[in-house]
Amino acid sequence: MARAFRRSGERLVGSFDADEIAVVVHVLRLTRDFVAPERPETGDPFLDLVAGLGDEVDPTEPSDPALRRLLPPASRDDDEQAAEFRRLTEHGLRQRKAGTLATAIAALEEATPPRLELDLDQARALAIALTDARLILGERLGLRTDEDSERLHEELEAALSGETDLDPALAQKMAYYDFLSWVQESVTTALMGR
Repeated sequence: MARAFRRSGERLVGSFDADEIAVVVHVLRLTRDFVAPERPETGDPFLDLVAGLGDEVDPTEPSDPALRRLLPPASRDDDEQAAEFRRLTEHGLRQRKAGTLATAIAALEEATPPRLELDLDQARALAIALTDARLILGERLGLRTDEDSERLHEELEAALSGETDLDPALAQKMAYYDFLSWVQESVTTALMGR
């Protein structure tokens, strides 16, 4: 059973069993694969920089609503400006997000359950990575308002108590969202020293 992170000097320490860590790693891997740049890096810093300037990037807004939440337009009023900004920045933004997710995944994979210990950089990466994962799951669950979130909790509690039946795939997404929210709150609270 997971126990919240607490600050221990320059580290955060929590308690998570192997299955709980595996769930978080699984969701973060899916998120990384979802946001990773379509064009892989070559390893040559100059070529990667030039490639990241976006001549080949489609400057239109992504069609997937979850990706639009992760990569919102720079301007809602000026489509041309938004497209140009996307062309120039999307590749780099995707690289940074994928890199942050990779850092969080590596930190979780290094854990020796039940102890999960993170340095401050790993903890920050995990908090940011969980934001991206939760945005995707939230979009898939139709969560846009506080009321939507309350509805999610009520439906999940009713399903767990046996009062209602839920599609197993939907129930799993809801449970993942709820657990990731708790982990993110735990990491953030510990980072803030509370």
